[in-house]
Amino acid sequence: MKKNKDCKIDKEHEEKCNCKDDCNCNDNCKCDENDKCNDDCDCNDNCKCNDDCDCGNDCECDSEHKCDDKCDCGCNSHKESSNDNESTNIKHDYLNDLLRLQAEFDNYRKRMQTALSDARKDGFVDAIEQFLPALDSFKMATDMITDKNTLMGIKFIEKGILDTLSKMGVEPIDCSGKFNPELHQAIDTDSTADVESGMIVKEAYKGFTYKDKVIRYAQVIVKK
Repeated sequence: MKKNKDCKIDKEHEEKCNCKDDCNCNDNCKCDENDKCNDDCDCNDNCKCNDDCDCGNDCECDSEHKCDDKCDCGCNSHKESSNDNESTNIKHDYLNDLLRLQAEFDNYRKRMQTALSDARKDGFVDAIEQFLPALDSFKMATDMITDKNTLMGIKFIEKGILDTLSKMGVEPIDCSGKFNPELHQAIDTDSTADVESGMIVKEAYKGFTYKDKVIRYAQVIVKK
């Protein structure tokens, strides 16, 4: 049996110790059949690595107790595991950042689509509002023209314009019935008409809606 003169082992381990002459295990030598130094190991005091060591949870190799470069017990696995965990955390953070940016961009795209749709709608409504006074001239023309053929032509043109507006979603407001402040604007009253109070007597100017939004209220005369 070979051992260093400074290697202090008890009688229980004396027959089993496989330490070499240059063993530096010192007072805490724990070499036995299960825990023994290999030929190339330069272990310090408390290292318990054996030939089959895979450095599990009980590994005591650290900055003070570590195997040299020739040892193949894998004592650096804790450091590598720490690096792996750090790398995993970095990847997780990058993934979270990517998902957050993707969600923010998706919300931005939806907001831009809504804003663009609203802008188009507002621009269309503004154009229709500017066009309505010209359409009112057809109403005045039909009240002034007495020639039947001319009157028929004016009404034909007016109908064509109203049909085109209807295809674009612009509809005239119905004025046959009771006064509705959400759709009608009373510009005068009539107490002589033979209808119930609050009923619309006459439509002065047409009102229009666009997709359930009032572009212009219908101006009407109401029974007092």
